[in-house]
Amino acid sequence: MKKMLALVAILARGLGSVNAQESLRWGVTAGMNSSKYSNDFLNSRTGFHVGVKAEMALPQVAEGVYLEFGGLLTSKGAKFNYGSLVNLKLNPYYLEIPVHMGYKYVINENFAVFGNAGPYAAIGVFGKIKAKADLSSAGGNIDWEEWGIDPSDLKGEGSENIFGKDKMKRFDLGLGIKTGVEFNQKYQVAISYDWGLLETIDDSDWKNRNLMISFSYMF
Repeated sequence: MKKMLALVAILARGLGSVNAQESLRWGVTAGMNSSKYSNDFLNSRTGFHVGVKAEMALPQVAEGVYLEFGGLLTSKGAKFNYGSLVNLKLNPYYLEIPVHMGYKYVINENFAVFGNAGPYAAIGVFGKIKAKADLSSAGGNIDWEEWGIDPSDLKGEGSENIFGKDKMKRFDLGLGIKTGVEFNQKYQVAISYDWGLLETIDDSDWKNRNLMISFSYMF
């Protein structure tokens, strides 16, 4: 009897493991970003994201409900251009972990639509602030040398790390929403939008905003 109970326990554990594996699938994802900050001063910039994702079916909640999570290397930031006078680019890169609850509606075995939403956490890993200025033409026909100003002093460029003390914060937290379609139970095309909830710089209203178009392959 004890051997029979032990065998049942082993089989139950094994079947549970198989069911867990069947409800979980992995994939790779990549795509384009259009990011900016929550102000009108800076313009959006184009970037990218790449990483891995997973989907876990939750039939115990309802048929079609699933949990999506993953890890992305994603670029954010913004830029500012004022003709040839000033060119400013903020290029932070984050390791981002989104965790979304979603619903997938299967139309047939080759086509489905889905949507999901939830929070994300991100940590800044690297990036640069790049600036270039040429103010020598700002005065029109002014002869700067007559004013005792060397025109070369009105030109300059440089870059420095974007994260660090008295710079941009590394940690970010926000909310995201995504919708898309799936083909042949493997290929996904999706569009999503993330709203950062934390200020990226102390005492500012600069919060991350990011529009993403993604292409994924699920194994």
